[in-house]
Amino acid sequence: MMCQDRRVRRTQKLLGEALIALVLEKGFKNITIQDVTDRADIGYRTYFRHYSGLEELAISVAQTKLDEIYEVLELSQPLEDASAPVAATSQSGEILFQYIQENQKILRILLLDNNLRFVLDPIMKMAREKSEEVLNRVLEPNIATSIAANHLITAVFALMRWWLENDMSHSPAQMGEIYANLIIQPTWFALTNE
Repeated sequence: MMCQDRRVRRTQKLLGEALIALVLEKGFKNITIQDVTDRADIGYRTYFRHYSGLEELAISVAQTKLDEIYEVLELSQPLEDASAPVAATSQSGEILFQYIQENQKILRILLLDNNLRFVLDPIMKMAREKSEEVLNRVLEPNIATSIAANHLITAVFALMRWWLENDMSHSPAQMGEIYANLIIQPTWFALTNE
């Protein structure tokens, strides 16, 4: 069973890497499943054991990137000091923008390519759910955590897109401060009045 899981992960990884490479070369609307399977050296029929279409593969690739972002930021960890999370958010923001800088090719595709807009809705929904889980640890918030999570994720994705669209004109450290001061601190204040 472990061998099969390993083969499945390997096949999915190869297909994802092939999709990314082809989108960089041709753009999403100009590629086919056959292009992806040829590039990945995976059988055409094998593809359909994993994905129903290119859209599903693109969403899977985006989900993997989102999971990596959460892993890098360790957002699934409990809030260690729920009374003062803003102090740590500038550093978290810097880590986030360093990750974006290191993965800018794929993130430019996922966040800026209009032909992949369908990827953002499910990814943002998952990000809002994860953020809401973290925010639900706040005792007696002043506003609904679902509203705060929606605001946070919408604002963070907009800031990431802005940075990529403007050729990363600020350093990750500067973007970390902007992230903390423009998004996290005001939202935290709205939730807690602290």
